Amino acid sequence: MTFEAPGGSQMRSVTFVVNSAPPWKQAPANKAEKRRQCERLQVLREKAGEVFADLPMISGHCAVIIRYSRNVGRADGANIIGGILDGLRGIAYQDDRQVTEITYREWAGDQDWYQVTVIELA
Repeated sequence: MTFEAPGGSQMRSVTFVVNSAPPWKQAPANKAEKRRQCERLQVLREKAGEVFADLPMISGHCAVIIRYSRNVGRADGANIIGGILDGLRGIAYQDDRQVTEITYREWAGDQDWYQVTVIELA
């Protein structure tokens, strides 16, 4: 989806939902945790790959908005943000250094899911 930004420039925005817990960046404590991290990363990359399949990768700066509904426990927002940004590398953008704005919101919910919006900045 594209929309007009102030000043008349076109900006692209892509949003998708992943129906699982997000990947995280923290080093795994054991083999079971490492396996779960790999599975979550794979789910993210598959969903993002479907959404971005016919779109050019963002070449400039972008913003990322993450909304996370978690079922149990507490989450470490910094690790979740890092895991998602790393997972989008090579799919939405070349490098997560292109991300210059981040918005993260988390709340307790009935099930794990998260929504990611990537906005190409003019």
